[in-house]
Amino acid sequence: MRALVTGATSGIGRALADRLAARGYDLVLVARDADRLATTAEEIRAARRVTCEVLPADLTAEDGLAAAEARLTAERDPVDVLVNNAGIGLPPGGYLGNPVQASMTLNRINVDSVLRLTHAALPGMKARRRGGLITVSSIAGFAPGTPAITYSASKAWATTFGEGLHHLLRGSGVTSTTVAPGFVRSEFHQRSGVSTAHLPDWLWLTPPVVAEAAVRGFERGTPLVIPGPAWRTAYAISRLLPRRWVRAGFARLMSRTSRKGANR
Repeated sequence: MRALVTGATSGIGRALADRLAARGYDLVLVARDADRLATTAEEIRAARRVTCEVLPADLTAEDGLAAAEARLTAERDPVDVLVNNAGIGLPPGGYLGNPVQASMTLNRINVDSVLRLTHAALPGMKARRRGGLITVSSIAGFAPGTPAITYSASKAWATTFGEGLHHLLRGSGVTSTTVAPGFVRSEFHQRSGVSTAHLPDWLWLTPPVVAEAAVRGFERGTPLVIPGPAWRTAYAISRLLPRRWVRAGFARLMSRTSRKGANR
């Protein structure tokens, strides 16, 4: 079995690649930084004794997307599992505080790449009657109450898309699992330029915890995975509360990321 993982050099993507390799999957690792990609592949090969291809590709660019699509449709060494992990957030200022191009770039990778890579991968998976999809979304997709509404909207789309595929693929031998974590200690917030120093420790997850929950959910055929007991509880409660309360509560929480302070 072989898995293609996007955004595979850090954070959740790196952890997902490692968890899948630990289960014996050969890997195709996709990321923008070719040097870092090569280092990641070598580390996984040495630790897990699996095959690791590297595919340097910028999924915000047409040629990068086309290269990933071509690998997913290749008949030789076919990809059995597509992990749609690559994603970006908006810089401080959110939707209205940034040029519209920032939101368009975000949608290019958070929405368009997921749509296109999935469409490329599924015909072969269905023909072989095995494999599936792991889509990394976010708890933010359930709570649109922050200035970065483009990000929340993109993750709401990813969750709906992933869960919809789970239903669409029933009986095909192919499955779809969406994982929607809360705050994860990774490079994501640093790259987005937002502060996280004012957020309490109990809100945080680590990439290995998220990855293990995602892979276990995928193996069980679970359509939606919320990692961490605190976030599962918050999600369950949010389903019972009026929508306006959820929006207001999440906005209050996310306002802390606009305060001055270092990431951690």
